[in-house]
Amino acid sequence: MFSRTDARFGCPEYQASLEDVLREGEACIEPNSALDRHLQSCEDCRQALHDSLIASRLMRHARYPENEFSAAFVTCVMASIREATQTAPNAFWRPLELLASRMALVAAVALLALSVYLGEFAPARGTVAVNGPVELGAGLPEPPAQPANADEVLMSLADTEDAI
Repeated sequence: MFSRTDARFGCPEYQASLEDVLREGEACIEPNSALDRHLQSCEDCRQALHDSLIASRLMRHARYPENEFSAAFVTCVMASIREATQTAPNAFWRPLELLASRMALVAAVALLALSVYLGEFAPARGTVAVNGPVELGAGLPEPPAQPANADEVLMSLADTEDAI
């Protein structure tokens, strides 16, 4: 860590001690030790220790990111999820529900009108619609009478000129 002998990286005689302190990941310096007294008086070593601690925390965080989130972040995310799940289905299906209800209403009105028409104006079953009194079998052609014998058959053929 402290391979240069620059003043920027602290004093050379305390570099080994600073590296030992930083290997632990946190700066744990015994109070009233030689290193502690030196750090109180040397600004370059304090700055080097501070920079090294920040760099080690950044590297640790990059390797092992924290999985804890703040309570405000969790609350905000959960509220937005609830809002999205409550509004999304209604927003999509609401126009289709309105269309279906209107179509059902129109179909009901048309069915009511048709049933009233058929009940009031349609003729009863088994009757023929004619102007005047209706007799059973009236208006239908009568079949010809059955011939009594063979002579009548020949006579009817001669009358119609369909003879052979």
